[in-house]
Amino acid sequence: MHTFVHLSDIHFGIQEDHIVDACEQWIAGTDADLVLVAGDLTQWATKEEFDQAEAWLDKIENHGHKVLFVPGNHDVPAVNLFERFVKPHGRWDRHIGEEHRNWWHEEPGLAILGLNSARGLVVKNGKISDDQIEMMREKFASAADDALRILMCHHPLWELPRGGEPGDAIQNQMAVVNATDDVGIDLVLTGHNHTSSVHRTLDLPHGDGSALAIQAGTAFSRRLRTEPPSFNIINAHRTDCHIRVIGWDGDNFVERRQHRYVREHDEAHWQPTEASAASVVAQLAREAESD
Repeated sequence: MHTFVHLSDIHFGIQEDHIVDACEQWIAGTDADLVLVAGDLTQWATKEEFDQAEAWLDKIENHGHKVLFVPGNHDVPAVNLFERFVKPHGRWDRHIGEEHRNWWHEEPGLAILGLNSARGLVVKNGKISDDQIEMMREKFASAADDALRILMCHHPLWELPRGGEPGDAIQNQMAVVNATDDVGIDLVLTGHNHTSSVHRTLDLPHGDGSALAIQAGTAFSRRLRTEPPSFNIINAHRTDCHIRVIGWDGDNFVERRQHRYVREHDEAHWQPTEASAASVVAQLAREAESD
């Protein structure tokens, strides 16, 4: 069983410092194999914000956790239009490193591909290029049959919740989704919508594959939608996936809800367990009490 911290949209530049510290301490106390950050390390892609992001990521690594991350649309310059459209990832490459835009991580029982979905010319949603799709096919073709296969990018591939409304799907949705189905992706980890959620791709429009689509909320920024800052703790292998949503309660990070999905060795699709159903019922009850 592998353990991951999945967080996104940390947005240095508009962070809440006390929540940043609390998040760091929570992660420091976990036995996570990897910390996976699904983009938007900064708010305006300034040097100062990248410096803050680098310093925080270094702290997490100093606690003994390997950190893997991809760019988000806020990691592309927003004010300098020349840089945005001509060299959209110039600042990311200088401060974070070009090798962190698209990367491959493999170890026994695990294969993860991180893809950059942020584009200077794409404002509303993201895009994964034909070359990146080919990379996906080549990398996972070489992965071990028993490996848990994870794709991480910033932008959701489907219209997933964005506060109380559905967000946008990635631009070239069908080409990307078909590729994830073909290579047998188990988990698709994204951010962008500042809303945590878990879905079987089987239940999503244009998503008849066998993966789980898992969104992380914003970990500690002030750009909130309908929920407080949060991140996910994921324990998973190819036949069992347990997701805990860890949310801010005003003073501390606490477990908000959990989802658990299982599947038999010869079964293609994830099946929700009673733990998921009970968590959903409890969440609805809390929301009803607050109305």
